[in-house]
Amino acid sequence: MSTLKYLLAAASITAFCTPALAQTAPDKDGQHHGWQKPSPEQMAAWHAQRCKDHYAHQAGRLAYLQASLGITDAQHGAFDQWRDAILSAAKSHSDACLAHMPMQDHQHDALERNARIQKMLETKLAELRSERPALEALYTSLTPDQKKLFDREGGHHHGHHHMGDHMGARFGQDHDGHGPHAPG
Repeated sequence: MSTLKYLLAAASITAFCTPALAQTAPDKDGQHHGWQKPSPEQMAAWHAQRCKDHYAHQAGRLAYLQASLGITDAQHGAFDQWRDAILSAAKSHSDACLAHMPMQDHQHDALERNARIQKMLETKLAELRSERPALEALYTSLTPDQKKLFDREGGHHHGHHHMGDHMGARFGQDHDGHGPHAPG
């Protein structure tokens, strides 16, 4: 589909949906106010749930990966060590997330944002360094077919994907944009 067709389709959908989205129920005074900013309590509850969900998502993804790989009895020790390292990092991430409650109406200045990003990157680097020995032990224990699956599914355990990481896979290409994936 050409770019013009995409733009026309998007404009049509927007024009069709906008009146429905703009309609709101009147409040007690009969006024229509549209979207309302969530209360601080609502924001705090949403943030806390998001923090807790991070750990649960990682645990579920790792259980799925273990079943998909068909981890053998001989590989269980290596997988368990790697899984424990990943879940330890996920727990730390969730705890740090819960400790940093969002402040409504507080705008971080450039220096605060820079310091926060630096701290996140330093934490991420420390996590990767601590996980590396367990990852190496697990990866060397895998069969060639398991390695292919792990490379596609298991190497992205932190939830920070770049858009291009999975675009090729969606269209039958590897991460470098080459040919179809081998079956299995």
